[in-house]
Amino acid sequence: MATAKARYHHGNLHSALIEEALGIIMETGPKGLSIREVARRAGVSHAAPYRHFTDKNDLIVAVVERGFELMQQTMLEQKAAAEADPISQFAASGLAYVEFALAYPTYYRVMFSGDLISTDGHVTLQHTSSEALSEMAKDIQTAQDIGIVREGDAMAQAIAIWSTMHGFVSLMNDNRISHLVDERYGVEGIRDLVLAAIFEGIGISDQHPAPNITETPA
Repeated sequence: MATAKARYHHGNLHSALIEEALGIIMETGPKGLSIREVARRAGVSHAAPYRHFTDKNDLIVAVVERGFELMQQTMLEQKAAAEADPISQFAASGLAYVEFALAYPTYYRVMFSGDLISTDGHVTLQHTSSEALSEMAKDIQTAQDIGIVREGDAMAQAIAIWSTMHGFVSLMNDNRISHLVDERYGVEGIRDLVLAAIFEGIGISDQHPAPNITETPA
């Protein structure tokens, strides 16, 4: 059987350290994360992680960036499978965001936690998260340009929408909703109601209705 050092010899230690860091955060929370513990779990020397990351903050930023890469990949896949019109594309992005957050709750917590990193890392994190928000604002602006959603500051609308989705998935991941959900709807039904409320909030016109993402339970 190959040793840990042999497994990591060909350049995959960077990814392995990110996965180990995520596992530690999932098990013990951010206070349990240290470069020394990450190295121990990866089976390498305590000095080895410093060839890839300058400090713990740098490692956390890498975890955050990996999370956003996964989220972006999920969104692109959903949009590729959806109809090409702006509203369907926007709906696909929203659905992908929620699905990613519920499928990867630990990544999601790290991506949006304010307790994991010191001030030194904030600029990098702000840049990383702003890319996803800018993509949402671009979709809103496209829909505004052809008159199918109400006019307004696209970025401000994107922030409001993001806040709504973030609130829902955070409540779900913290197990604050499931016991309250009527069994007629289920979690997916509540998710679809949240997305439908977002469509109503941005004022999709009667001439261009939102995709039918909700079904009223019998």
